[in-house]
Amino acid sequence: MLFKILRVPDLVTLGNALFGMMAIFSAFSGNADLAFIFILFAAIADGMDGFLARRLPNSVIGEYLDSLADAISFGVAPAAALYFIYGYSHPYTMAIVSCFYLFCGILRLARFDTKQKTIPDFEGLPITASAVVIASYLLIVDRYVQFYGVVAIMLLLSFLMVSEYPYPKLRGSKAMGFAAFVFVLPIISYFVLPAYLPIFSTAMFLMLLLYLESPIMRIPRKYYEE
Repeated sequence: MLFKILRVPDLVTLGNALFGMMAIFSAFSGNADLAFIFILFAAIADGMDGFLARRLPNSVIGEYLDSLADAISFGVAPAAALYFIYGYSHPYTMAIVSCFYLFCGILRLARFDTKQKTIPDFEGLPITASAVVIASYLLIVDRYVQFYGVVAIMLLLSFLMVSEYPYPKLRGSKAMGFAAFVFVLPIISYFVLPAYLPIFSTAMFLMLLLYLESPIMRIPRKYYEE
């Protein structure tokens, strides 16, 4: 059976896809905040499977499985969630923008899987980062979340995903630990201290804006490796 060839990193990757589906189900059920929390769970799983894949035996399908899971959790899930939220009031605009975001995300994943790696960085904004930007923005204080702000962010992220701008990879244990800490805070606050969720989400969103600007600011790669 196919299940016999799966390894530990593959199981974490499947968890990533599962969180993506739970995000879609939550958004469809009207629980938007939980949908974006599930996207953050998926992002943590995506980081973990890469970490484990570098240290544990891999299966022959691991790399392909990862891209399929990413397409669900960071392409389909945020696009569907936003349509469920805004589709009733702006159906055509939201449908077009959501589909465009999904198309750019899929193209980004296809390029990552097929292009020769000539630089140590990502070429174009990773789709995981794009989805987390959307999730963190939708989780901040409601009065700052505006429909046209969502549209502008989605279009910007779509452009950055298919661009050739270099985005640093998180490699060092300190950098990855800090990123995990930033991701976990909104998740914990959602379940334990809901009043603090907008605060932690705003902090995450502002940090992600710095990452989006890193090709322009030329932030030294060492800060992502240490």
